[in-house]
Amino acid sequence: MKCSMCGGEVGSNDRFCQHCGHDLTTTQVSHEAQTPTKNEFSCPNCHESVDSNDKFCINCGYHLMEGTSSVTNETYNHSQPQIEKEIANETNITQEAKNLFNSTTKSIGRLAGNDEVLKLDLKDMFSEVFKSHAKHESDDVFIAGTRSTTPHITEVSEEWGRPWVFSRVFLALFITFIGLWFLVNSFGNIKALPGMIFIGALMVPISGVIFFFESNAFRNISFFEVLKMFFVGGVFSLISTLVLYNFVSFSEELQDFGIMTIRDAFLIGLVEEIGKAVIVILFINYLKTNKILNGLLIGASVGAGFAVFETAGYISDGTDLDVMSSIIILRGWSALGGHLVWAAIVGAAAVIVKDERHFTWGNILDKRFLFFFFTSVVLHCIWDTDITILGNMYLKTVILIIIAWIFVFVLMKSGLTQVNKLQNEYKELEAR
Repeated sequence: MKCSMCGGEVGSNDRFCQHCGHDLTTTQVSHEAQTPTKNEFSCPNCHESVDSNDKFCINCGYHLMEGTSSVTNETYNHSQPQIEKEIANETNITQEAKNLFNSTTKSIGRLAGNDEVLKLDLKDMFSEVFKSHAKHESDDVFIAGTRSTTPHITEVSEEWGRPWVFSRVFLALFITFIGLWFLVNSFGNIKALPGMIFIGALMVPISGVIFFFESNAFRNISFFEVLKMFFVGGVFSLISTLVLYNFVSFSEELQDFGIMTIRDAFLIGLVEEIGKAVIVILFINYLKTNKILNGLLIGASVGAGFAVFETAGYISDGTDLDVMSSIIILRGWSALGGHLVWAAIVGAAAVIVKDERHFTWGNILDKRFLFFFFTSVVLHCIWDTDITILGNMYLKTVILIIIAWIFVFVLMKSGLTQVNKLQNEYKELEAR
């Protein structure tokens, strides 16, 4: 007789097809007499005799190992439990990793005022990036933060945003950079070099800022304010950092040989994060905001400005065009997880601890602020050290970028949870 599912030959007394595992008891088939033959192989589950090339047991439907015709029954019965054990171990490791991720993000979120596990669908979040959009749609994104364009709290969405304009900005800047690069390299126009340096340093950080701008569900900060924080905040965060550097001293290894010790890296991370945090907090107090998503945007704007001017300096130090191009590429993709996100984390933390009030010196000692602030410092410190993962410096950078963005997404989730909280407070106030 034949299996109704795959057409393979099966015995009249078989309960499951040995070719596809189909349950033969659920199908009415004609029965043909078949004399069973002895076989040295047996099912490890029910010990029924099976053929060497059977994929499924004819008696219990157990999934047999493929390609075991060359092994003995004893070897088969010993190897199958071992493989099952290995699969079970892999499953347990995956589950443990998932549980660790959930518990970690939940603990981080709790400090930010959100007890939920981070559930993020990146495919859905970036689904608009590859779609076609009309010009007026991008115009609408930038028309925000005015009296007539800032939505009422009841109209603010608590769902994850789907930013896409940032990708178009990146593409436009990338094309501009390529044009300037050709001017310098192919036409020898050295006057285009400053433009190439600036656009090369600008591409990723400003695109990142627009990502945070689009993710600000409150839409209460205009792009003009963002540009002020980007340029003015970026420059003054560099100034405050240089002032603070006068109060620290570095090791002789760094001064004489350029060797970065862990102590040096920590001091650099501490000084630069303090320098940016001072300016970020000033802008937070200036805008009088108590919204976490605003804190992320303000921090990202200042951090991105800091990154652009710092990177432009590094590019200018290049000895030739090849070196400059290498610096642009390296600092370009790595800017995804550098000053941009470190300052964003600190900005969100400052908003969380200040609440409705101005940020004061007393807020610095709040354990929530200290946790997020020193998270940025430690990430910055490890970034600057010569520590590698599996001997690869780039792998370390990628992992640090992922960790930083996990913190950002946790804070974004807390910001969206805050939307619901503020809406409920408004409804209660209206009901009185």
